[in-house]
Amino acid sequence: MTVNGKTYQQRYDSIIENANEGSGLWTEPTSFLLIESHLQTGAFSEKVVRGLSRAHDMAFIFDPSDMSACYFGDVDDERVLLSFFPKAKKL
Repeated sequence: MTVNGKTYQQRYDSIIENANEGSGLWTEPTSFLLIESHLQTGAFSEKVVRGLSRAHDMAFIFDPSDMSACYFGDVDDERVLLSFFPKAKKL
């Protein structure tokens, strides 16, 4: 589907281009969900990634209340991810 003559990919690329200020930029995830859970970050993360493929999927789970995070799967540049979230744990 096009919007104003641009495809989804063109619109997504424009977000990245407009947001990039030449410093740290991590663009791998393309979908975001905001979810409240009674589970701790690690347990919730394990639940979320069930059924995903380490080779083809990627997930990043972050809890702003305690700054804990977990990541899973095909992350191209862990160094960049960890520069933003140094305490993130790989699943």
